[in-house]
Amino acid sequence: MVCRTLICERIQGRERRRWVNFEVRRIRTIFSVVMFLLVMGGGCGSGSTNSPLPPATSPTFWPVSGSYSPTQQVTTSDATPGAIIHFTTDGSVPSASSPNYTGPIPIAATTTVQAIATATGYSASSVASASYTIVPQTSAGPTVTIVLTTDDQSRLMATQSSIAFGTQTAANNTIFMDENQTYQEVEGFGASFTDSAAYLLNKVATNWARTSTMNDLFTRNGNGIGLNFMRNPMGASDIARSQYSFDDLAAGQVDPNLQQFSIAHDQTDIIPIIQQAKQLNPQMELMATPWSPPGWMKSSDSMVNGTLLPNMYGPFANYFVKYLQAYAAAGIGVDYLSLQNEPLYVPSDYPGMSMDAATQTILLRDYVLPALASSSFSTRLLIYDHNWDQPAYPITVFSDSTLLASSQVTGTAWHGYAGTPGVMSEMQWHYPAKGNYQTEHSGGTWVTDQMKNDFEEITEVMRNWGKAYLKWSLALDENRGPHTGGCGTCSGIVTVNSTNGAVTYGPEFYTLGHYSKFIVPGAFRIYSSNANGLISVAFRNADNSKVLVAYNDSSTTQTFAAQWGGQGLTYTLPALAGATFVWNGVQSGGYEVPATTQIQASSFNAGSGLQTEATGDSNGGFDLGYATPGAYAEFKNVTFGTGLTGVSARVACDSSNGALCGGSLEFRLDSTNGALIATVAIPGTGGWQNWTTASASVHGASGNHDLYVVSSGSNNLGNLNWFLFK
Repeated sequence: MVCRTLICERIQGRERRRWVNFEVRRIRTIFSVVMFLLVMGGGCGSGSTNSPLPPATSPTFWPVSGSYSPTQQVTTSDATPGAIIHFTTDGSVPSASSPNYTGPIPIAATTTVQAIATATGYSASSVASASYTIVPQTSAGPTVTIVLTTDDQSRLMATQSSIAFGTQTAANNTIFMDENQTYQEVEGFGASFTDSAAYLLNKVATNWARTSTMNDLFTRNGNGIGLNFMRNPMGASDIARSQYSFDDLAAGQVDPNLQQFSIAHDQTDIIPIIQQAKQLNPQMELMATPWSPPGWMKSSDSMVNGTLLPNMYGPFANYFVKYLQAYAAAGIGVDYLSLQNEPLYVPSDYPGMSMDAATQTILLRDYVLPALASSSFSTRLLIYDHNWDQPAYPITVFSDSTLLASSQVTGTAWHGYAGTPGVMSEMQWHYPAKGNYQTEHSGGTWVTDQMKNDFEEITEVMRNWGKAYLKWSLALDENRGPHTGGCGTCSGIVTVNSTNGAVTYGPEFYTLGHYSKFIVPGAFRIYSSNANGLISVAFRNADNSKVLVAYNDSSTTQTFAAQWGGQGLTYTLPALAGATFVWNGVQSGGYEVPATTQIQASSFNAGSGLQTEATGDSNGGFDLGYATPGAYAEFKNVTFGTGLTGVSARVACDSSNGALCGGSLEFRLDSTNGALIATVAIPGTGGWQNWTTASASVHGASGNHDLYVVSSGSNNLGNLNWFLFK
């Protein structure tokens, strides 16, 4: 309809204004909703260009910031998907136009590397940086290869950039090495062919997994760690699928002539696995140990509990002969025997037997040695085979002149479940012709940090004359079995999945590997010191290559120098990380230890009447304890210079419950009764690991000397962690 009157036109005008006002209000409402969604982050859709982008994660660097010599290769990585890393080394702030990271960044001078990460869908990360101090060297020496393991297991025996020895000034925190000071010959590292381990590797693991795993366990090729000293239970142990011996009879029956003896059980899984291991590593040595002889030889008429019946001493000795003969027929030589696993512990749910030191002495001297001789076996014998905390047992056995004089009774076997490895040095000082072997210490759920525990213990065992270091079961399944009774919380070197046969490697594979892959049978330990926050052990192989294992036992990054004769290098280890350094060459020159640097007590070159133990003091490491009157530790090549007036010593003594702490430390030059330059009284601190710093004045100290620290007193002589002169 066309409006032809004034009234009509006015009506239409009002309608148009109403429509315009409505549209304006509608547009305003839509705009408000859009703005609200934008403010709340919703936008007009997930692809809105107005949404803020999340930042990329900041890059990380390896190695950690620190000091190195003579050069270093720095890598960087970022967790953001599709990230591009841009970096600078000239002090400028990196941006998207800075060079892209495409490979290791060579560092030849002190440098700070800065980096950012960019990625599609992310804003640029914050700037990350790492600083590297390069310690100058002259006259470059041998190249050093390095493998490293971190506590978080992000790096497991990971190869690091090679470095080199050279002439450099010693740092404040130095590991001194001297291959002209040698200690024990090393025979090897390993674990045990338990019944469960052999079954899992032989029957459960897939063919491919078994082949790969056996190569990694017993060769040094590729990832191989070269295990070469293995233990084999003679019959069932606490890691076995059933309880069995090699001459099982019905209750009440006996077989003193061992007519029923048979190793048929072992021929199924154990012997095939040992044969394969020997083929892969012909140097492998084998030790055999019974958890229990057949039950009919015992007072309990069972493999559980009981003692050996006196009228079975002869059959017991012949049981070993039969075993050696049967294994020889299978092409397997047995290098070592011990008479009884853990003779001072009698378990209630798996095979075991009590055997005191007097009984073991009689059995060895009057039965086992003659039986071996009459059968023309020269198999070596290790006594005891139990924890460090009962040295009176092997001392009793070696008090027999026949056994002490026997070259076939080679030494003492130790376990690591109680006591301290330091006791092995005490035994070595008393019986220098007898070796010390750690033949068992399992990892397990009770260990809070397996990496830390292993690096500390293996290092301490080897520093205390250990000729071999063995873990427990070579393999277990994902349920820490199978086993009948015994240990349900132990861990294996490898884990075989009982469902699919896949094999994975646990922490102990790598901690053992830091030693076993590089320290070859026939190597000799050479002198190495410890440092503040660092423990070490060093070796010279028969081919003249050298090996240093260093572990940062502290909770902070540690930079240190490693001085080998007159040459040195600088390196930095993250907290709780271990590294193995390997090089060739001939040592030139010696070393001198500045008296004004902190000298760790566990760095002694020789001593008597003392034991090392893990310390509870700051920065970890080992202290010296268990002192007896007249005990001493010798520290060679200490340089005093002139003008020294005092000495500080980090000490502890348990004065609780009314105990008296009346001991002191005498600092003497060149011998235990040489010139006395200081005496530090050891105060009561309320506990053997409650530490304090005691001081004393110094007189007459100058020049270069061998320093002797002598324990004096009669009661509670105290522990020593470190000392320094000033």
